[in-house]
Amino acid sequence: MTDATAAALVTTDDSFLSGKVHLRQPRDGYRVGTDAVMLAASINTGVVSKEQTSRHAEQCKRLLDMGAGVGGISLAVCQRCANAHITAVEKDQANFDLLNYNISANDKTAVIRPHLGNVLALPSVLRDSFDHVFANPPFHHGSDLPSSSRRRREAHYADEVALSDWVASALWAVKSKGRVSFIVRADRTDQVIRGLSDGGAGEVLLYPLWSHRSSPAIRVIITARAGVKGAMAILPGLVLHHPSGALTPEARRVMKGEGLLLRHPATTHLQA
Repeated sequence: MTDATAAALVTTDDSFLSGKVHLRQPRDGYRVGTDAVMLAASINTGVVSKEQTSRHAEQCKRLLDMGAGVGGISLAVCQRCANAHITAVEKDQANFDLLNYNISANDKTAVIRPHLGNVLALPSVLRDSFDHVFANPPFHHGSDLPSSSRRRREAHYADEVALSDWVASALWAVKSKGRVSFIVRADRTDQVIRGLSDGGAGEVLLYPLWSHRSSPAIRVIITARAGVKGAMAILPGLVLHHPSGALTPEARRVMKGEGLLLRHPATTHLQA
């Protein structure tokens, strides 16, 4: 990180996934949390687990993290999956400096390549390049009460046009029949589905996340395949908390690093 950036930004050193990932991030504004961990846990397509690496080295896949921030999602994916080579795109210079720092601090320079740039204006060389594209895009309505933090506003707030542009950019970058994944606020699910349909994606899967049992879903993980036809499916999803506020056993396992299996019920005979 440059001296000017360091002087202007107060950071904290944190860890998650039971201490497996160490992260330096801004003290104020957007911070890596449950959304990032849940999305990372859902990234399974074409990625071989560490236990299988020696037998499937040829299956290494290229992934794209759109709006990588300080690298929380990319680092979580790499921690669980050995054969992920990730291009992590971030436009904010201060976050990008922290992204570089965190990649080095977690010894992932060989598998995560940071790129300073706008995810809505990616270099042409990246078109149709990735097996899996994922993002935690801005999903709060622009009319919602804005955050006082500029970085938090940029990370979370967008109008409908901007959210659809994120979907279009992901479909532009992914290979034919590759996969795109997003985590969004539940009430914006329809906008993502519309963008996927307009972009020719199919086999859409919805994985709801509920804060408590019997409460409305607060987030939805949405994944689809580019250039294929197939019906949408709604999966059972995950309840995050007990009434006491404690994590459920299932959510606790994910927060410690366990993956989520999102597989279309019509394609259970295929590797997800």
